[in-house]
Amino acid sequence: MAELTLEQRVAALERTVAELNAERFSASRTRKLWRAPEPLSPETLQALEQVNEYGRYIRKTGRTPPDHWKPGDPIPIPEWWS
Repeated sequence: MAELTLEQRVAALERTVAELNAERFSASRTRKLWRAPEPLSPETLQALEQVNEYGRYIRKTGRTPPDHWKPGDPIPIPEWWS
């Protein structure tokens, strides 16, 4: 077998890369690239609500809630708002 020139080797590599790209892109168009998220469980929804409540307390008062405060309790109005 005759030895290939540099130009022939590069051309062969470019053809191979083009073929691989064509296969990859055609396959990615036919399959779904993402799947719909699964619905959240009731426990996860409850935990997210609690996190939101803690965040609301921090945003409203500018500090973390005391240990005795629980989500659903009223959020006190900061003194500096008066």
